[in-house]
Amino acid sequence: MRLVEAARLRDLNVVRDGDFDTLGLVTAPAAGMLTFAESKEYVDGLPGECRCVITTRELADLVPAEVGVAADELPRRAFYELHNALARETTFYGRLEANDIAPDAEVHPTAFIDDVGVRIGPRARIGPRAVVLRGVDIGAGAIVGPGSVVGGDGFEFKRIGDEVLSVVHAGRVTLSERVEIQALCAVDRSVFGGATELGSDTKLDNMVYIAHGVRVGRRCMIAGGAMIAGSVTIGDDVWIGLGAAVSNQVTIGDGAAVTIGAVVTRDVPAGIRVSGNFAVRHDRFLEFVKSIR
Repeated sequence: MRLVEAARLRDLNVVRDGDFDTLGLVTAPAAGMLTFAESKEYVDGLPGECRCVITTRELADLVPAEVGVAADELPRRAFYELHNALARETTFYGRLEANDIAPDAEVHPTAFIDDVGVRIGPRARIGPRAVVLRGVDIGAGAIVGPGSVVGGDGFEFKRIGDEVLSVVHAGRVTLSERVEIQALCAVDRSVFGGATELGSDTKLDNMVYIAHGVRVGRRCMIAGGAMIAGSVTIGDDVWIGLGAAVSNQVTIGDGAAVTIGAVVTRDVPAGIRVSGNFAVRHDRFLEFVKSIR
């Protein structure tokens, strides 16, 4: 999309036109993105993936010449209001197709399936009072347990002055083959297009929360009450214990383990086991516990 075309939705002042394929953040860049920058620090740090930026008129001259620029007094508000308009008023984030439910999929009579944009693959099972909303793709043999909600909006609100702006979730959820989600879980769809993804053979225990834009690999086990915040990336064969919490934009490597009740705020390398609040390597955690007993 051309920046001048998008600007009409939000009455932006286009300083230099450009084109973009998606929206994204400086802290989590996506190829071909439009983003925003409220300070010189963020203008100077614009990633190579950035094609267009919304910033203030004072900062516009500092933006590299190859990047399109739109100006607004409140770049953050303009960015999210533009995103909401793109999601609600255009097909920028794609069109929802008619539902496609395999003949041998089992959908409980009390389950709710949205009226458009849902695909349920062969031998999949949707349990009692489960909710599957638009923009959800459920693979062959996957299970959504009783009362679970797949495809809801995540917790994305922006404080702008005295206002609180609700951000539309314009993406999808993809559950790969043989994913199993047990009772009372929530898996939110992503914000800027793309999908929240659970890899094949991954299993969620009861009352697990998976936020927007999370990517979980294959054969992962996530135990009851665990909470995974937005834009987390989890590799293959990862164990996350009961009641653990993983902060946003963290990466957990293949084969890692997060023990019961751990609070993860930093990346976890592949094969490492972490414990505690805030989580550290498990062996260091045990040494600390011994030192205070």
